[in-house]
Amino acid sequence: MKITFVLEWENAILSELDRTSELLTQIHLQSNTQHQAQFELLILHNSEQVPEEFISDFLRNVLDEKNLPEMEETRVLDVKDAHYFQLKNEGLRHAKGETVIILDSDIIPQAGWLEALLNAHQKYPEAIIAGATHIDYSDFIGKCFSLAWFFPAPSDRSDMESVNLIFSNNFICKKQLIIDNPYPKMAEGVTRGADTLLWKELERKGVKLFICHQAKASHPAPNGWEHFFNRALAEGRDDYLRLFEKDFRVDHPAFRFFKIYLLRSKNTIVRIWKNRAKVNLSLWQVPFATITMLTYYLFYLIGGVITKATPRYAKVSWQI
Repeated sequence: MKITFVLEWENAILSELDRTSELLTQIHLQSNTQHQAQFELLILHNSEQVPEEFISDFLRNVLDEKNLPEMEETRVLDVKDAHYFQLKNEGLRHAKGETVIILDSDIIPQAGWLEALLNAHQKYPEAIIAGATHIDYSDFIGKCFSLAWFFPAPSDRSDMESVNLIFSNNFICKKQLIIDNPYPKMAEGVTRGADTLLWKELERKGVKLFICHQAKASHPAPNGWEHFFNRALAEGRDDYLRLFEKDFRVDHPAFRFFKIYLLRSKNTIVRIWKNRAKVNLSLWQVPFATITMLTYYLFYLIGGVITKATPRYAKVSWQI
């Protein structure tokens, strides 16, 4: 069996490259212990964002510095003018493996992640199986987002969970399944959310989605204050515009969006207080974490309001 790691490089630009280095380390180390399969690494990038030479040199340095074994095949593919979901779609079309593992370039798999995904895929070969992703809570901002963003809080679970929504940052499936059902084109200006539309479509076709809680990985919080505010504005814009998609259309989108904002703000307060011990958030840090995330969701609200008032401006702003 041949398996292709499909790795987009856009998130590596937004996050710290130390994370990408650790991701590359983990997939090389963990794949080297799985002798029942051959592995290919396919890296997708947009040369207007980062040149191929940089990626190739970066990968070579990681392998040399950590004395890592090479995979059977590694390719770096330039997809001009493409961004996050387009990079993933293009990677699937060029992958040589009949099975693919879709990865974001800023996640860090934990020990046993790959073995758990492969075992789950063997048990449910027709399904899409995602690893259990949580926010890296090694610093204060990470603790804030781990408790109050859309990612679940860290968990000790190790079971398989049937769900109707997964993240696109690490999952395994048959290549042909996503080639036949690629990430859809989103509304003009929207940068995130194509996977939500895709999962809805696959659910209608009877495709099962699972989270393998034994396959754990961490994802970074927004990197720096500029990314913090841009991400909040973009998330508000994208969520507001999603209410006009056929699967999520409502009669009063502005009112529904405001209710979503209120719910997220309420959940911020509750989740930070209730789950603070899971990320070692000190009691004295609770009010600062609450203020930080309420500020994030205030800018989330502003992003939606600006989108309603001046959609043309919103659609060309806050590209993440």
